[in-house]
Amino acid sequence: MTDLKRIGQGRTADIFEYSQGRIIKLYKKDFPAEAINQELVVSGLASSLGIRTPEPFGHTQLDGRDGLIFQRISGVSLLSLIIKKPWAISNYSKLLASLHAEIHAYEAAELNRTQKKVLCDYIQQAPLLTEQEKEKIIRYTEELPDGNKLCHGDFHPDNVLCDEGYWIVDWMTGISGNPAGDTARTVILLSVGSMPDDTPAPLKLFVQFLRNKVKAAYIKEYLRLTGHEYSTIDEWILPAAAARLVEWIPQNEKDALLSIIRARLKTLV
Repeated sequence: MTDLKRIGQGRTADIFEYSQGRIIKLYKKDFPAEAINQELVVSGLASSLGIRTPEPFGHTQLDGRDGLIFQRISGVSLLSLIIKKPWAISNYSKLLASLHAEIHAYEAAELNRTQKKVLCDYIQQAPLLTEQEKEKIIRYTEELPDGNKLCHGDFHPDNVLCDEGYWIVDWMTGISGNPAGDTARTVILLSVGSMPDDTPAPLKLFVQFLRNKVKAAYIKEYLRLTGHEYSTIDEWILPAAAARLVEWIPQNEKDALLSIIRARLKTLV
């Protein structure tokens, strides 16, 4: 692997140049094979539906690590563009909404991974919640409207790459479910986020300003495109916030999520 050039790095995998027009995504050792296969399956489905996403070419192993081979895309993330060109934030936010609405137009009943099961499993594992809180949130979630549409599961500006067009990446969290629940996850991501403790205060304020602008424009455009009411999205905020607690996020972000969760739990009968 020493002759492969690394071009990307994340918590779960590293990205290397592989061959002409292709990259290999090598996962950390002992990363669950089921999660890797899930990304391959959902990426293949999205590509077959005509969604602009890097085409997957299959599974491989290298130096004892599992990997997936994908079409190589040369582009920058939508998040980078928002930060570099904040004056264009409205256009970028509308693009984000348009791409998300496009995903939700497709059915994905063939996917074994379903939204409610994933949410309830994560909520059951969530730290910082009492058993009583978990049970109450799970009962609430089970009563929400079902769906069988394609949902990305982690849709945000850093999972959209831009070159001459726009590409949606990172389908490991892809599921079949209700688009409102998928949109609620995005609203949570755009609402609650943290930066390193040593980030200068002015920069924190600027990033929060950008996040709020993106969220407002994204929601407005998504509702316009789909004809949905925001209330259908808002009712999924509670399980989306609770499920996120299982992820590797800083404590101050978990505290913000807990505030949202417990405020909403008080409103339940």
